[in-house]
Amino acid sequence: MNFRDVYTREQAQAVAPPPRLITDQDRAEHRRRQRRLLIAEEDERAMAEWRRRHLEDVANERAYWAERTARRRAERADRRRRKALAISQCDIIEAGGESIFEDNDPRWEDIWLDTSDNTSEDDDDEDDTE
Repeated sequence: MNFRDVYTREQAQAVAPPPRLITDQDRAEHRRRQRRLLIAEEDERAMAEWRRRHLEDVANERAYWAERTARRRAERADRRRRKALAISQCDIIEAGGESIFEDNDPRWEDIWLDTSDNTSEDDDDEDDTE
């Protein structure tokens, strides 16, 4: 609902213009969407009731997500640090200096690390394998 002072579906229907139902197909689509809306609202009520009754589960879930977020932030910070070190060693060599890395040191590969904050659903699979 895009109205700031509307909190229920009934209030939204009172202030919104009626839908333009032209064909039987439009009416059927409207009925389908109304059923889905009722289901979604009931689901929200059920989840609110579940959260009210199971405070320990809610606290455990919040703790899990806080720990996971902290772990991911630490991993990203470590990748950024490793990448910055590898890049600095490249800059030293380009300036005519001598690197602390050996020629076959695996830390050279850290130059190619992805340090973006973008995550995807695939990242969750990696967490499960650890």
